[in-house]
Amino acid sequence: MSIRKGYVDTRDGQVHYRYGEGGKGKPIVFFHQTASSSISYEKIMHLLEGEHPLFALDTPGFGQSFFPPRAPTITYYAEMLMEAMGNLDLTECHVFGHHTGGAIAAEMAASFPERVKTLMVDGPVWVSEEERRHKLNTIIDPLVIQGDGSYLMKAWEHVLKLDPDHPLGLCHREVVDTLRAGERYHEAYIAIYTQDSYAVYQKVRCPMLLLCGDNDVLYPVFTKLRSVYPDARSVVLEGCGTYAVDNCADRVVEEMRKFLKDRNAA
Repeated sequence: MSIRKGYVDTRDGQVHYRYGEGGKGKPIVFFHQTASSSISYEKIMHLLEGEHPLFALDTPGFGQSFFPPRAPTITYYAEMLMEAMGNLDLTECHVFGHHTGGAIAAEMAASFPERVKTLMVDGPVWVSEEERRHKLNTIIDPLVIQGDGSYLMKAWEHVLKLDPDHPLGLCHREVVDTLRAGERYHEAYIAIYTQDSYAVYQKVRCPMLLLCGDNDVLYPVFTKLRSVYPDARSVVLEGCGTYAVDNCADRVVEEMRKFLKDRNAA
């Protein structure tokens, strides 16, 4: 499949996306983690060739999408990306999100139930108010551009600690995306931990697929979420880490296919 690229307008700016045409099923729309971009879904898109129309969108502030005019919330991300999807005639679709993208996808499923047919998340974010306050006070670490270039190594170390065993080429790609987001990349983390994820998931009514690698930094969160939502299909990707959509793409796609087929949701 030839993955093509394009831009679509929203009221605040243009959203960049990758897409693969073809397939008879409902479109699948992918949302990436912080601070990645739609490039992280190219392996998955190649594996799903011909099965569904496929779209992977760059979140505002990341990849080649516009920068938000002010500090965004997850609700803002979801609304802007839904506007972009509407302008692409994606009125009914399956949504798949990875980490931050999962929070965005869950917000979409909760707020736009008529448009989201299934919710699929790899590495879900689901934290209590107390945990959110703790995260906001401990992990928000802005990237400050400095003349000595130390911020470049800081970006490298940030990416590497998420999954020290992933290929260096992948690490380089993620660092480039982090640097492109620049001094505003941390805004996505603030958005994540100001979202009431408990309330959001309670509003989701569509079928859910919950995935997580047992070496993913969010695995402890995943184990709690799956126990609260036993009706959701949940799968541990053994031996996979934070970058499962890249490094374990074949296994992620296998679970997506099973999930959609079992629910006659293709």
